[in-house]
Amino acid sequence: MRLHYRRKFNFLRRILFILCIFSLYLSRDSLSLNAKNTLLSPNLTEYHGGLIDDIQVLRCYCWYRQCGSLYAPRLQPSGAGKKAKEKKNVLWNRVSKNISVEPIYSLQTGIFYNSYLYVHSKNIQSKLKNSIKELAIARDSALIPLQVLRDINKMVKSSDSSVFHNHVYQRDKPTSPWWKLLFGIAVDSDDISVFGEEWVYKGSGIWCKYILNNDGNDLPIVDLEIYLGSSFIESRPYWKEVIHEFHRNNIPSLPISITRKIKTPSTRHGPLNGLSGPLKSPDSENNILRLLQVDEDYKITSAHIQFSKGQRSFKILQMTDFHFKCTENGMTIINEIRTINFIDRMLALENPDLVVITGDLLDSANSMDYQTCIMRLVQPMISNKIPYAISLGASDKSKLAALPQIKDFISNLPYSFNHVATKEGHMAIQVSFKKKLLKHALFERETDTKYEPSPSEALFFIFDSFNPVDDFLLDYSNLIGEIDYGLTFQYFPISEYRPHGLFPIIGQYNERSTLIVDTARSKGEVSMTIGGKHYNSFLDILNLWNVKGVSCGHEHNNDCCLQSKNEMWLCYGGSAGMDVSRMEGLYPNVRLFNLDDIMDEITSWKRSSNFVDEVYDYQYIYKGKQQ
Repeated sequence: MRLHYRRKFNFLRRILFILCIFSLYLSRDSLSLNAKNTLLSPNLTEYHGGLIDDIQVLRCYCWYRQCGSLYAPRLQPSGAGKKAKEKKNVLWNRVSKNISVEPIYSLQTGIFYNSYLYVHSKNIQSKLKNSIKELAIARDSALIPLQVLRDINKMVKSSDSSVFHNHVYQRDKPTSPWWKLLFGIAVDSDDISVFGEEWVYKGSGIWCKYILNNDGNDLPIVDLEIYLGSSFIESRPYWKEVIHEFHRNNIPSLPISITRKIKTPSTRHGPLNGLSGPLKSPDSENNILRLLQVDEDYKITSAHIQFSKGQRSFKILQMTDFHFKCTENGMTIINEIRTINFIDRMLALENPDLVVITGDLLDSANSMDYQTCIMRLVQPMISNKIPYAISLGASDKSKLAALPQIKDFISNLPYSFNHVATKEGHMAIQVSFKKKLLKHALFERETDTKYEPSPSEALFFIFDSFNPVDDFLLDYSNLIGEIDYGLTFQYFPISEYRPHGLFPIIGQYNERSTLIVDTARSKGEVSMTIGGKHYNSFLDILNLWNVKGVSCGHEHNNDCCLQSKNEMWLCYGGSAGMDVSRMEGLYPNVRLFNLDDIMDEITSWKRSSNFVDEVYDYQYIYKGKQQ
């Protein structure tokens, strides 16, 4: 009896051994690929931009050393002859996302794996032919994106029969044998076909168009970015969303948006007012645009603006304290949309030349994706082509990214003056107003052709409150005595914002407690030697550049301007976020400054979300002698 069971056991063991050998043989390619990815060097980089010729979603298993780069085969059309060189594995690079927790931006999560978007980079020296020029991603891999269907519809109406080739592409089967599920081998299942040569299916709902020749008429995709959270808005030139707020079943609270950038067109517009830049001539209502010096991606390359003789004023819109979270909380979404609508309304009413944001764009650890929140905030300025500068606040940090990453992202946005900021985050924007010739000047000019009145100069400092300004100010010491008008913006109030005794004040001044901000400037601990003279007061130092006013953020319940001992006005921007906590009876508001060279004055006023069309607390920051 025992011999009988032993024979059965040995027979089953042989069968099991044969099945294991057979399974290993069937999955030999997958085992080799997994071993290669497991031993892959962890120093390989992700995709940070460049030409691509293929794209797909790949699984990164938990036993891989890293997910930044993987080896995988390229998708082939069904029925195509698969040569050996077509079946070989190639290196794929994951589309980069600058946050520390990788699974948050996975497209799909399983027990042993996370799926990410990967691209195959094209050789930079190669021609543009076969580069991807357009993408479309469906919310369901069984469906065809609307953009693809529209193009197909155009082909159906075409009289050219050569556009129809009925290419068939394979979609991954949802269920597979155990060894293929374990090792991530795709099994051919439902076929998805598209009529025409342009759109190619890449699996997982991804469709792409290729450049078919090198005539230069098509622009390739040169970058891809991923954003998390609700209400993402893409407004940058040459960028376009390929999928908006895709809700993943495994991470229901964080929808994902993917956007792409095409190569900047090679045509360049000529110099504008003597300054180089690709900007087109703007509408007559927006004079500042044609004076900016920008590169091909609309990044500002110079902080010096030279006005023509027809422009003699400069308007600044200050906004502060938004505390965007970009989560899926319903009330938060509504409030953030209302905030953006408020900003849009302010830009339409005031048409400022510059927007200054003095901190607290984010809500610290409550903001999941800092990039989504920042993009949402600057979208109105980018859409309206209005330059802006950002001074970061105490809440402008993320648990998923470092502060240098946040600064780098802001500095590379279109129309951002942060692109010309110092590494500490300080900016100095200089504006030159050309004076008109008076009658006596015209007479003198007839006798002396070299006569030309010197322009009026304005200087706007935007400081980072967390870094010292000594070296920065010394770099601009050559402008001392040359500036006619100056204004300063930063996040934290300084010690002079808590004056004693009686002083002029306009607006709400509800927070008067002792400043607890641990910075030298806020505590009044300033010590600088400029031009051989020592200074202990920050306001006295700013007065060297003829600064007439300082404005800050940080305190939500203060929106006043109070006058210091040397007649310099110290102002608050209030708070613009609808979701910001503030005292009852206070509403989101913004502050504006207008510098008028003809009237020789600087004025300020505010607008509130409660009465958007009304101006209140109008005042003079500086009133000189009218010419």
